[in-house]
Amino acid sequence: MTIGYRLAAAMLALAFSTTVSSAENLADFYRGKTVRLVNGGSAGSGYDLYSRMLAPWLEKKLGATVVVESRPGAGMLIAMNHTWNSPPDGLTIMLAPGEGAILAKLTDEPGARFDLTKFPILARVNTAPRVLIVNPKLPWEKFSDMLKWPKPVQIGANGKTDAAADTSAIMCHAMKIACKITIGYPSSKDFAHAVVTGEMDATVLVEDSSARYAEGGQLRALVVMARERSHLMPNVPTIFEAAPDRMDAEATWWIDFREDVRKIGRLLIVPPGTPDNKVEHLRKITREILTDKEALAEFAKKQQPALYGDPKDMTSLLQRLVGSGLSAERAKQVKHVITEKFY
Repeated sequence: MTIGYRLAAAMLALAFSTTVSSAENLADFYRGKTVRLVNGGSAGSGYDLYSRMLAPWLEKKLGATVVVESRPGAGMLIAMNHTWNSPPDGLTIMLAPGEGAILAKLTDEPGARFDLTKFPILARVNTAPRVLIVNPKLPWEKFSDMLKWPKPVQIGANGKTDAAADTSAIMCHAMKIACKITIGYPSSKDFAHAVVTGEMDATVLVEDSSARYAEGGQLRALVVMARERSHLMPNVPTIFEAAPDRMDAEATWWIDFREDVRKIGRLLIVPPGTPDNKVEHLRKITREILTDKEALAEFAKKQQPALYGDPKDMTSLLQRLVGSGLSAERAKQVKHVITEKFY
């Protein structure tokens, strides 16, 4: 064996032992600790349900106690700001509204006191198509019925960039629908309830939440805001199928743009400054959970399907969406449609 070969082998062995030692040290660090899993939804909302579904799996993998901490309000910006200012000690994780945070950045939302690109991303937990749901007492059996409605469609939401409001605004703009969007509901659970009671005509929810309301007959699903149908609601047409006569090049751009934002989905993030070794440890843990067959089966059974997204891919997509991907004129149009046109 040459000296060079022996030196390389020794260095490789040292690196391996250091890696194993680091992993063992991190396992010891988390064992017995309390980890906060923050989300911006209220009790019973989609984010709250996902957090409570993930918590026991994180506990099992980390050997820690995981406490779900809901901080609703301001389109989940309160929770985002809180996580931005949390200690970067590896003991705070947030289930974040990636798409809402992107739109807050694009629209210069004054309540967003964070730099989205600075949060270390652990994984994308889920991304799902948005579905337009309406009060079933309205005479809208199909999307075309709503398009003929002579009055402004009353849409309920939480905040202007909460994914419900901005998706609705983009839909109304692209389809040339007269709409009035009312914000201020504490969470998706609250504005969905407003549609159930008839206080609002319609709103937009992710497919899992929409499916729950539709199956119970509380709400009616009209269209999926995507090019492909929902796996959970296969009988609901896409907006492209439901309104082909209105889907010109401009309308197509708007719907596709919102779909690109949607793909970022729900993200697991940690506060900026969290040590790299802890970030990588948590990435490994979350990847194991979100690709585990038993976990995926459990999530699907609860109608909370998981769709793992690699942190590098998500970071790249995030940089593209909040970087120089839009022209100045398009960015101005997006801001106007989302924050002004329907209010």
